Amino acid sequence: MERIILIGFMGAGKTTISAKLGQRLHLPVVDLDEFISKKISGTIADYFEKYGEASFRYLETECLQELLKQKIILSTGGGIVVSSENRKLLSQEENVVYLETSPKLFLERIRNDKENNRPLANEKSDAEVVALFQSRETYYKEAMSFSVATDTKSPQEIVDEIIMQQKGRKS
Repeated sequence: MERIILIGFMGAGKTTISAKLGQRLHLPVVDLDEFISKKISGTIADYFEKYGEASFRYLETECLQELLKQKIILSTGGGIVVSSENRKLLSQEENVVYLETSPKLFLERIRNDKENNRPLANEKSDAEVVALFQSRETYYKEAMSFSVATDTKSPQEIVDEIIMQQKGRKS
């Protein structure tokens, strides 16, 4: 296995699941947003405000290309699929896992998350956040290798399913 890439909307559990996958598979874990923050020596929220979403998406693609050369567990930002270039890059990978999470659950997680600043959710109503998800849902499915429904599963069950599906795709 070269790498596993997790995609999904904000609050889908990408950070939690990537950490557990990394431990289980003894692979380094890279959070794309953290990688970008280090590269720009600042926060994504500040970058968004200063340069706009289009500039951020360009930078995101450059960083994705760099990371796809490494044997890692990669946790992406929720908007990674907005760029057609990113979807193309992801669709060429073997293990892109879409963490499929219901709007009810991701809204609860987003609203209760005090650690992560989410520039595309902070100023929006729940209906606007759901509309943003709906505008991306097809893109997640276009970019994925397989999906895992997360609503009724523990993080450990999600990790087990990813490993099982990934192994099943190899045989």
